[in-house]
Amino acid sequence: MNRFFCCFLFLTALYSPLFGQQAYDVEPGKPAQLNGIDYGFEIRNERRIDISGESYMRYELTIYATNKSNCTKIMLPKQALLGQDDQNELANFDCLNATGKRLTSKNGKVMARPFVVPYRQRVKTAEGKEVVTTTNIQAGHMLRNGETVNNSFIVIVPNNERPIMKVRILEIPDL
Repeated sequence: MNRFFCCFLFLTALYSPLFGQQAYDVEPGKPAQLNGIDYGFEIRNERRIDISGESYMRYELTIYATNKSNCTKIMLPKQALLGQDDQNELANFDCLNATGKRLTSKNGKVMARPFVVPYRQRVKTAEGKEVVTTTNIQAGHMLRNGETVNNSFIVIVPNNERPIMKVRILEIPDL
């Protein structure tokens, strides 16, 4: 019984980031809003195409996250058990009716940009003199107030259908 409880706690801690994501339905021009950030998508281009004798709709989508919270959002590095991948991911957009044909996507991600801070240190040169050097060190990721980050991808959906999108949002803690 004790071993089972320990395994349960370990697996819960391992997969807790997956349960922390909130999912919302989004439509073009109607973004989901959470903590002052708008998460949405726009259709840039659409056309009908034929693949193996069947008609499909091809959409070029732009997904975005816009900070309207009146403050800068900073994401510090998270402790990760299995790696440091996608530490800057803000949201994951899924097209529920995408076919994935012709090597097109079914989803896309919106990422925050790096946040660097200058670090000054004294070092001795080969001649023995002390010199002050400044090095930029990445301290995390950020989304400034009013800033929009975006990404584009192409989806193919069945004929006479529009993309049905859902966004999974990662919670950004307030500092």
